This record gives sequence, C-alpha cells and structure tokens, in this order.
Amino acid sequence: MSSVDDLSKLPDNFSGIEKGESLLSKFNIPITHFEFDHVEKCTDGRELERIVQVLRSGEEGWYPDLLKCAEERLRIVKPRSKYLREACPVLEKRDLTKDDLDEIAKDLGKFLIVADKTNRELEQRKLKSVDHDIEVRKCIKEFSEKQPLNEKRIASTDYKSWDKYDPDTEILKMDLEEERKKQEVLANEETHKNRKTKKCVRFNKFATEAEAIFFSEREREKGNECFKVGGYEEALEFYTRSIGSKATVENLNNRAVTYLKLKRYREAVDDCDKVLTFEKGNIKAHTRKAEALDKLGKYKEALDNAEFVIYKEPNNKYVQELTDRIRNKCFKELKKTRMKIIEID
Repeated sequence: MSSVDDLSKLPDNFSGIEKGESLLSKFNIPITHFEFDHVEKCTDGRELERIVQVLRSGEEGWYPDLLKCAEERLRIVKPRSKYLREACPVLEKRDLTKDDLDEIAKDLGKFLIVADKTNRELEQRKLKSVDHDIEVRKCIKEFSEKQPLNEKRIASTDYKSWDKYDPDTEILKMDLEEERKKQEVLANEETHKNRKTKKCVRFNKFATEAEAIFFSEREREKGNECFKVGGYEEALEFYTRSIGSKATVENLNNRAVTYLKLKRYREAVDDCDKVLTFEKGNIKAHTRKAEALDKLGKYKEALDNAEFVIYKEPNNKYVQELTDRIRNKCFKELKKTRMKIIEID
C-alpha cells in the first residue's frame, strides 16, 4: 500500500497529537527537572516557563512550594515573562469611593471642555481656509517682472527715419544701459553677501489655541527623544521652541532639567520659578530648583525647597538623600561662621 493510501485511511479528526496528552509529554521535560535543586540553578527562562505551566495545571499533582520556587526563579531569570503577570479584574463603578468618582468626573469634564473647544476652533479654521482658498492663492508674491516692449524697428523702406538715425548715439545708449545693468548686479551681490543666512525656525502667532498646543507638544516630544540619548543641546533647542509656541508646566520642567544637565543652574532656577507661577506646589519644579540652588551654593533656599517636597512626599528617597546632603552643607557653613564678642564697659 502506498503512503497516499495510508493517509486516506486516517480519520478526519486526526491531529497528530494524542487526545488528552499531558503538558509534561508535550514539552518533553524530564521528570528529574521537577526538583528544587534543578529549579534553583536553572538559567533557561523558556524551560522555567514550561515547568511553571505544568505545575499550575495540576496534571502531575499539586506542589505549591515547588511552584513558588519556580515562579521566584523565573522572576529572576526572565522578569518580563508573561507567566508572571497577574490578572486584575476591571474596576467597576461600585468598587470606587465617592472621592474617586468625583475626581474622575471632574477630569472627564475638563477633558470634554478642552476637546469641544479644540474641535470648534479646528472647524472654524477649516471653514476659513475653504472660503478664502482663492484669495490665499492670489497672495503669492509674483517675482516675474514684465519685460519692456522693444521699440518698433525702423522699416527698411522708411528713408526719412534712417536719415534721422545716429549710429554713435545709439551705441552710446547701449553702452550706458549695459553699464547700468552691471552696477545693479554688483549691488545685488553685495547685498546678498552682507545678509546673514542663518537657518532657524520661527513660530508666528497661531490662528487657534489648538494649533499652538499641537506644535508645542510636537517640539517637546522631539526634545524628549534627544534627551533620552544624551543630546542635551539639541533637546534644549526643541524645548525652547516648544515654550515659544506655548509655555506649559511640562516643557518648562523639561527645559529646567536640561539646564541642570548642561550645568546652567541659573537658567534652571528661572524655569522652575516660571513653573511655580503656573502650579505653586509642583514637586518636580521644587526638586530641580533645590538641586540648582545647591549647585549655586544657596543652601538655605535649596533646603526650603527640598523640605517642601519631603513634606508632600515623605517616602521620596531621592529627595531625602538630597535634603541630607544640603542640610550637612548648611551645618558646615554655620561652623565656619564665628561669632564676634564685643565687651561693653
């Protein structure tokens, strides 16, 4: 019997895998690998995932201690494994407190107001661009100049005109015209030479608030990309353009930390102060201002900003360490200051 005939004899629902095949057989894992000694030393993330799957299935029995050991080892070897994810139920309205519901409703209301305003501005802008499409096209400056029409040539049979024609005068006119054109060319070249052609991007006033927000956010994202790879000078340029479009807490904070990286501490303090005019209790602004003032040697002001952050976020380890460093510097400054005692008769 040929192989084709053999295949035709197989049932239609044949899958190649025996029905009810266990995970242990499917993964082909030796039973000796299901021991604490092997699991604790295993460095193969894929094998650990399969061991966890088998133990969770309960097909070979229930071993909670071994399962816990395998999960902990997998968390070390492959911390991003999908088998370590914990499924959390979606929160429903009845699971939230009244304060949480009020905060969500408030945020949603703000979002709807901003979205509605943005949509209306964009619609108005769109209508304007359609209504004035032809006028906008006509705004383009025409650089082509109309060439003066040549004077009518003298007919070969017009003897009276030829009698009045003076060749020397015409040659002189042509020489003067040629000299005038040369002077114009030299003047234009001198003007272009003196003109600075530095390339820069300038933001004009935007027609709508939505456009300003869009350009500001786009430039800020470009700055974030440069900042991530250590291009602080380029990031500074993008953040400055973003602020030029529309100053926000985010782009001012980003430029402040960029100034810190570039050791331009005075400018960092200025940006932090601008943020605090928008949002008085901004944690990032107070933290970065404390860092900048510390570098400038203004320890008392730096300590005030750092202690404000500690008051708002008592568990902020980074600011705790920063506060301790600044406080130690303040104590050293006090020790250096000697009190002068004057005796009074």
